[in-house]
Amino acid sequence: MTAVEFNPYSHAVHEDPYPYYQRLRAEAPVYYNAEHGFWLLSKWEDCFNAFRDFKTFSSINGPALESDQSASAGYPMFINMDPPDHTRIRKLLSGLMVPQRIAALEDYTRQKARSLIAPHLPRGEMDLIQDFSAILPMDVISTMIHVPEADQAAVRTWADELIYREDGQFEISEANVNAYFKLAGYFDDLSRQLADQPFDPDDMFSCVLQAEKDGKMTHDDVIGFGILLAVAGNETTTKLIGNMGYRLWQHPQQRQLLIDDPSRIADAVEETLRYDGSTQMIGRTVTKDIEIRGQKIAAGARVGLCIISASRDEERYENADVYDVCRGARDHMAFGVGIHACLGSALARLEVRVCFEELLKAIPDYELDLSRSDRTHNPNVRGFTTLPMRFRPRQAGGQ
Repeated sequence: MTAVEFNPYSHAVHEDPYPYYQRLRAEAPVYYNAEHGFWLLSKWEDCFNAFRDFKTFSSINGPALESDQSASAGYPMFINMDPPDHTRIRKLLSGLMVPQRIAALEDYTRQKARSLIAPHLPRGEMDLIQDFSAILPMDVISTMIHVPEADQAAVRTWADELIYREDGQFEISEANVNAYFKLAGYFDDLSRQLADQPFDPDDMFSCVLQAEKDGKMTHDDVIGFGILLAVAGNETTTKLIGNMGYRLWQHPQQRQLLIDDPSRIADAVEETLRYDGSTQMIGRTVTKDIEIRGQKIAAGARVGLCIISASRDEERYENADVYDVCRGARDHMAFGVGIHACLGSALARLEVRVCFEELLKAIPDYELDLSRSDRTHNPNVRGFTTLPMRFRPRQAGGQ
């Protein structure tokens, strides 16, 4: 058998990475890519330990695998920080994402989901991504950071362009950099426009702007916060909705379980996060020489924590390669672990749950047309950019 080779920048890998991950876990759980100079951890235990050991596995160089982080050098984002800077910013933001604030968005999210589905019901077809999941998370986030509806498509496009990779592309491209600075310019202008508005403690962006006035955040921190929400708060949820729609189509018996008992949908969201989450891997920089499973990793090396592989680790999960919406396991690492656990996890869970409560109620009989679908191409994010679906035409509100 030939030695396992893995290139996370290959479009072929993006189509179906799971056979590659299975081989990595079995043959090279601590894998070194000599061409691009990074390590990859693919086992649950190793990824979990790395997340917890934030002093050794530093976030300072960002989440991408490549060491050149020039596309994000201009504006700080707290996911790219270690304590104490990370602690300072996260403490300011964590109060804005408490459960009661997130729960208050459920009615708005539900009405938005229904309004996006309704126009397509008489025709019996829609694109799950372009007509639905690419719009809803951006709209919900925009209520929190004041992006007007007229600007949302542009912000979403820049977020897409920021993460897109050509087949085999390792270095950050000019298009990636341009998209980054378009987002930065937009949130610079937006924050200045909103700076003189009265402080509202129930408004997320108002709280961030007040933190800038109080000297607790810099203006660059505010811009970085806007970019982070536009990408992480939008792209990953968009792709997760698409992945769940795909897996429920691929497993019709599992879909029927949710149609018969919608209370299971929250568990189905967790299973999708485990089985086919939208975040594939997170990059870290090792701060000292270490050894994992007999492999010596030198200080300064880039290491990818492949959480999407870890969540299929046969040593952690029984029948790990089976999609089981009743499993409901929440020990996956789709939202990270430890001090860098995703602040927006409750919002993402709410959005995806509500989306499928409405989708399965309105169009339980959908079929997907994979011949006209397309995937995003990025080593960190996995999901579709287009996913056409067909179903029996019906009137909005009807059966």
